[in-house]
Amino acid sequence: MSPSPSVASHYAREGELTARILSALTAAGKDLDRLTAGDIAPYDQFHSRGHQATEELAALLSPQAGQRVLDLGCGIGGPARWLASERGCQVVGLDLTEVYCRTARELSTRVRLEKQTRFVCANALHLPFASASFDLVWTQHAAMNIADKARLYREVSRVLKPGGRFGLYDVMAGEAGAPHFPVPWSSAPEWSHLMHPAAVREAILATGLKERHWRDLTAEAKAWSEKAVASQQASRSLSGPALILGPGFIEMIANLRRSLFEDRITIVQAVFDKAG
Repeated sequence: MSPSPSVASHYAREGELTARILSALTAAGKDLDRLTAGDIAPYDQFHSRGHQATEELAALLSPQAGQRVLDLGCGIGGPARWLASERGCQVVGLDLTEVYCRTARELSTRVRLEKQTRFVCANALHLPFASASFDLVWTQHAAMNIADKARLYREVSRVLKPGGRFGLYDVMAGEAGAPHFPVPWSSAPEWSHLMHPAAVREAILATGLKERHWRDLTAEAKAWSEKAVASQQASRSLSGPALILGPGFIEMIANLRRSLFEDRITIVQAVFDKAG
């Protein structure tokens, strides 16, 4: 089953994003003519634990300069720009939402990373890339909208080079039932496709990839969410997710936190290897 166009509509409903982000940067005192990827980082990490989660996953994957990386569900390109600027990778970001890809391109141009990053609007179940195209495949909080995870992970394995690695940082099903809606990835239950961690692991291993690392980070996500709420309440500026999600942000984040603390969702970090 392919992700529905309604999934893309959920993410795209707030329209153009670049101007809002640039406005926030101006308000924060940044010179728009001299922006760096680091300047944009507070606004472009659209996942739990933000920039810290990106750095942790990179530490596990050990990306090297010149390597080709695929970022599945790249959002507005924050992790892709980080991998390009901090690790010297050539990154292709893929997302179903056209406005996210357009924003990602515009922001990469602003920080002079357009030659190291490329963004493609496409379906993760039909990756428009040749087999064995990437040294690393990377995904953060993207699989929640995809029902056919077996096909997703087969596609991941297909485009990985022999000896390549797949890293994920994803939201998965908890033991206490479905999450409360709306949440950041879905306005309603029919567009949310969470699987329990054991089933996700089984689906990935079925592709022939070998597990290198698996860690439940739910407790860390709970602690981070408490700090994030306190920080947002103390700040006059909007966070990146608030800019992206628009007026629905408050309800979505409240439901996300409630689901997290009621053990309706779990957060998992994992790395898998493809045999050389």
